[in-house]
Amino acid sequence: MRPDIRLLKNVLNLPTAPFHEAFVSHFVQAFCKKIGVRCQQDSFGNLKAVYKRGFAPPVAFTAHMDHPGFEVVRGGKNPVVQLLGGVPEHYFAKARVVFCDHGKSIKGRILKKVPKNHRQFFAAAQEEIHKGAFGFFDLPGFRLKGDRIKSKAIDNVASVAILLNLLKELRGQKTRAHVICIFTRAEEVGFVGASGLVKNRFLSPKVPTVVLEASSAKAGKVEIGKGPVLRVGDRFSSFSPEIDLWLKKNAPKQFQRALLQGGRCEASLYVEKGYRVGCLAFPLGNYHNNGPKNYNYEFISLKDYKNMLEWLMRLAKNPSPKAAAKKEYSAIDKIFKKYKKRLKPSRTSKFKLQIS
Repeated sequence: MRPDIRLLKNVLNLPTAPFHEAFVSHFVQAFCKKIGVRCQQDSFGNLKAVYKRGFAPPVAFTAHMDHPGFEVVRGGKNPVVQLLGGVPEHYFAKARVVFCDHGKSIKGRILKKVPKNHRQFFAAAQEEIHKGAFGFFDLPGFRLKGDRIKSKAIDNVASVAILLNLLKELRGQKTRAHVICIFTRAEEVGFVGASGLVKNRFLSPKVPTVVLEASSAKAGKVEIGKGPVLRVGDRFSSFSPEIDLWLKKNAPKQFQRALLQGGRCEASLYVEKGYRVGCLAFPLGNYHNNGPKNYNYEFISLKDYKNMLEWLMRLAKNPSPKAAAKKEYSAIDKIFKKYKKRLKPSRTSKFKLQIS
């Protein structure tokens, strides 16, 4: 099963930032309509695409549609912008940027920090910029060189692309499965879209859920190109053991398993709200555009991308977390039955102990 590189390129080239995911959202809806997959939107702008063929238990995969960026809080040719998401301020100052204003791309640069205003900066633009516009680092949307996929916004737009790729494959192969793909908003500023999704029950807590992420390889001590990561937890919490066992049972030959505590992801929110949830992550280079010396493109491995797509397809075809957990634990039960007769209580009266 080959990844759709053209689809990946189209998605990664889309402009996005927290609260400004409209381009990605419209692409997802148009793509689902094209391949004949039902897609609906909740009151917070989150999306749910559902593929269902035959009788199979549902499984959900989620990805967020935003990446750290900024929005314009005062317009003009010298606008003031507000940082959105986890980008270090020292990388943002004097950066070359692109403003997205009513669908038009306008080049500009960041000048200096606004005194006493948290994460606000003076900027300069080639044209007049309206208040409410948004933007991001002036970096390539998509480049593929050897095994390396580079982009201004891998996290987490690459996961959006791979879920659309999965839906396309399921539809094309007429796979017997029930797959729910969730696309959330404003994750980079504190899981805002996912919190709304939980409140309006856009996704039932009864459905086993797998959050897709792109997480710092350096912080998580995993290797790019050595396989996607079964993320057992993040900086905030650990995830569901039952889902972890299911993910491991259906993993491709090359994968990694790690805590990845360099940041937090939506799985932590879902765990706290009572969902059975796990996480799969791309090992990511230059996390949040943090290069070794300055801002730079993010990158992942094409090989990891291929393995992730295979992993998702296996999970779609084998949507049975309880069965996977039961099989693992039954092995422990067999061992207990074999040795339980040897667990007779000891008679301490036979021993004379010197206790000082």
